[in-house]
Amino acid sequence: MADGSEAIRSLETFPYDLVLMDVQMPGVDGLEATRRIRDPRSAVLHHRIPIIAMTAHAMQGDRERCLEAGMDDYVTKPISPQELAEALDRWLPREDETARPRVPAASRVAAASAASAAKANAAVFDRSGLLARLMDDQDLARTVAETFLDDMPKQVAALRACLAAGDAEGALRLTHAVKGASANVGGEALRVVASDMEQAAQAGDLDGVAARLPDLESGLARLGEAMNAFLGEKRREPEDPA
Repeated sequence: MADGSEAIRSLETFPYDLVLMDVQMPGVDGLEATRRIRDPRSAVLHHRIPIIAMTAHAMQGDRERCLEAGMDDYVTKPISPQELAEALDRWLPREDETARPRVPAASRVAAASAASAAKANAAVFDRSGLLARLMDDQDLARTVAETFLDDMPKQVAALRACLAAGDAEGALRLTHAVKGASANVGGEALRVVASDMEQAAQAGDLDGVAARLPDLESGLARLGEAMNAFLGEKRREPEDPA
């Protein structure tokens, strides 16, 4: 869906079993869309449809806001296939649906927060995490890495242009994009920097965003070195004998 309004319109016409709701969307965001879905005065067909938040936010308060808005569960980006499968299993109806225990998302906040704290010493390149998300597909991982390394300098250049022009909205959009892309490829250290910049952009503090730009660029350079080493391993592999 392009935004929350489109999701609501779809729920007014088709009886879906579950909603995967992106929290940060243009226009109507995931939190507001969820509130409208839960509103008994809305025209959606199933007001209590299970809603799973898909969020890159790692702070406990952000998770609580998802739950307060009416969401049932959440998975964090970059999405782990196992985590998503477990969430779907908790909430998708079964043909032999019986009362089965479901662990409330709120009860998992403390454990998730502890995991976030463990990322304080973020890895420059979490290669194993990237491969796990791609089902250990080495060739696909290399394609993802190459695409990232080709695109990210363009994103950083666009961010620099937004800062020069005083474009707060563009800076917010780009810092969010850099944060998400870094998380997806396992660039945890770069994600941390981009997340700090995004928070500054959300507060309208473009000076704060600009102050971290050198850290973003140096972090991207370090990630690039690590990813290029990963890509170079393929080139050094001997060919199979004929």
